[in-house]
Parts: sequence; C-alpha cells; structure tokens
Amino acid sequence: MCPQQKNKRHQDVLSFLQVLRRRYHRSERLYIVLDNFSPHHHRKVKAWAKENHVKWVYTPTYASWLNRIECHFVPLRKFVLEGSNYSFHGELMKAIQEYIRWRNKNKRHAAILREQNKIKVA
Repeated sequence: MCPQQKNKRHQDVLSFLQVLRRRYHRSERLYIVLDNFSPHHHRKVKAWAKENHVKWVYTPTYASWLNRIECHFVPLRKFVLEGSNYSFHGELMKAIQEYIRWRNKNKRHAAILREQNKIKVA
C-alpha cells in the first residue's frame, strides 16, 4: 500500500500476499492469521488463497488478545508514537522502519520485553 493511500482494498491485500507467497516454496502450505477486516473476506482474496496453498486462520471478533502480533504494538506505540508530532506520513513511516530495524537487532532488550509483557496474548 502506498503511504499516501487512505484505504486498504482487497487488491492491496492480494499484492502483499503475492510477495509473501514468493518467499516460501510452493509445496509449503502457509497459515496466515487475519482479523475480520472486510478486504480479507473478498471473494478474489479467498480464491487466490485456495489456488496458492494458503489457509486463513481468522481471529474471533473482539478477541485481539488471540493475535500474536498485538504484543508488538505496545512497544511500537511507546517508542515511536508516544509524545510524537510527526509533520507528515513519510516522517512517521521512517521512524517506524528505524524502530523495527532496532527492535529486530535488540529483541531481548529489557525495555522491549517489559512493554510486550503489558499485553497478554494467547
């Protein structure tokens, strides 16, 4: 999705999934956890998944605590968004990318673990 784009459509979901599919051998079934965002349910997205050896696993509505990615948003909010005043989307995008690079290099850092533990996930 283009940073200036305001909506996420099923075409954007398909583009991302095609990139993801290319990273793994076609013989491997991919299990992808999704929330109930409407583009995830589009008939073209579902048809693509069936043709490409991909299985959707939907989180129940109002059960974000079942989604393993949620615990990563707390540190992101704390270290990138809290007290920030970015002038434009590109500046915010750069800050998020820098945080992700730092976070990936420092995955056992005490500050990250402390923030991650603030949210309970299954």
